[in-house]
Amino acid sequence: MNSNLLKAKMTENGETQKSVAAAIGISENSLSRKIKGIREFRLSEVIKLCDYLRIDDPGPIFFN
Repeated sequence: MNSNLLKAKMTENGETQKSVAAAIGISENSLSRKIKGIREFRLSEVIKLCDYLRIDDPGPIFFN
């Protein structure tokens, strides 16, 4: 996962980790661990993130 691209997309949309976590239904702590690569995103979370952050192509962010 490319955490820098995800963070950039969050910033571009004016979102914080707290707001994104709430939008996809996980805790802020859980989102932080996933962004850091400690835990993996579930497919359902990737889909919600793409919808919420208007990500057209999740490949560069989530699939290296």
